[in-house]
Amino acid sequence: MDHFKRGTLKNLILMILNTGPKGIYDIKKYIKEVSFGFYNPSTGVIYPNIRNMLKEGLIKEKHIKGKKKYSLTDQGKKTVDENIKRWKSIFENKSKKFEMMELIRNNIQEIMEDIILMDDIEFENKFEMIIGIINDAHRKIKEL
Repeated sequence: MDHFKRGTLKNLILMILNTGPKGIYDIKKYIKEVSFGFYNPSTGVIYPNIRNMLKEGLIKEKHIKGKKKYSLTDQGKKTVDENIKRWKSIFENKSKKFEMMELIRNNIQEIMEDIILMDDIEFENKFEMIIGIINDAHRKIKEL
């Protein structure tokens, strides 16, 4: 699922590293938390961004207590300082969207719980109707 425009993950990583040295899993965990679990980039997505930022001189790699940690270089700090206001606005808007999506997820979870609580025979008898309602809701959302 692509939640960000090209380059935005890189900028998000730079903002995260602006708070201090972080490892890949710290970065991954932070992104998952701020997106309410809707965006959980794999390390296979994060690593290429890290490699590119190392090549560009925006970040540096350190070994702290036997683990790789990444931190901003002076050039990386300058990039963050030049862009922080714009980036914060973008990420705050995205965060609002993820927060609203959490409400949608909660409603869907309640629907699933209601379906799970249905008697097995009742569920089988109403399955086609349930699928029809879900497909209709999906179609209406796409039309918005």
